Amino acid sequence: MNKKFLFFVLLLFGPLFTNAQNGRIISRQPFELSKYDTLMQRITEPKGGQWVYKKEYDYLNAVTMEGIFYESDGLKVKAYLVTPKESVEGGNPAIIYNRGGNREFGSLNEYKMAFILARVASWGYNVVGSQYRGNDGGEGLEEFGGVDVNDVLNLIPLVEKLPNANPKKIGMYGWSRGGMMTYLTLMKTNKIKAAVVGGALSDLKLMYESRDDGMEEVFIELIPNYDKDKENQLRVRSAVFNADKLCKTTPILLLHGTADWRVVPEESLNMALAMQKAKVPYSLIMFEGGDHGLNEFDGEVDAQTKAWFKKYLDNNSPLPDLDPHGR
Repeated sequence: MNKKFLFFVLLLFGPLFTNAQNGRIISRQPFELSKYDTLMQRITEPKGGQWVYKKEYDYLNAVTMEGIFYESDGLKVKAYLVTPKESVEGGNPAIIYNRGGNREFGSLNEYKMAFILARVASWGYNVVGSQYRGNDGGEGLEEFGGVDVNDVLNLIPLVEKLPNANPKKIGMYGWSRGGMMTYLTLMKTNKIKAAVVGGALSDLKLMYESRDDGMEEVFIELIPNYDKDKENQLRVRSAVFNADKLCKTTPILLLHGTADWRVVPEESLNMALAMQKAKVPYSLIMFEGGDHGLNEFDGEVDAQTKAWFKKYLDNNSPLPDLDPHGR
């Protein structure tokens, strides 16, 4: 083939070839909880001469856990994948879990694998969560809601191609910074059938103004051009100012504690008002006295989350009528 012609083809179609690899699983390795002594002491008990999972953690027997690297914008990014050992009729729906924090703080670990990803997977979902680029051995640098949003978007083709998957049923679940990532993702795709966010960051300026623990230092270190373009960089990452860009066919459940100091409850209250104005389907639940992780309400959080996904993801229930109506 003529070299000049080949160069022209690559220049014109090269990005398409590259994008076609997004979501490709590069490598995978079993994730063994048994390697974590402190965790195992908490979730197991002796029975019949051997150690078994306690009754409340018996769901761990029903899932398979893996650490994977996948391709995102040409980078090798770390993620964790948990799948049910049994498939449901029509294929397993998927839930993309978006972690909170930044860098190593709030990263996915053995506890989140056992208590969040595996528990949700035991409900009958393929569950995958990214560490975002640059973390846990991954390539690149995270941008706290910048190009690293692509690391979430690129999990969509990944879950669509999993064995026994139902590519038409994909949900999203994000907490704290992961809620921000969920909002930003929903501005770029209509493939998410339902979403749940907890203690979700929706206004970055309000976040650092309401905290005195140096949160702005994180923005300075992670957000490109923050020093020169502060107001714009904060605004484009703040869903409360961009609610009209959210997918109108993705119902969102907002969960927030009224005693949350990391992400003050006003963030979800203001976000609900913004979605109300933009006619984005949503439901808001405020937990009186709840902290950032809603740790006092674990059971209720699980019940509300499970019911939301069952309604809109599993059962494909129709969206509510958001126009004023009734007597």
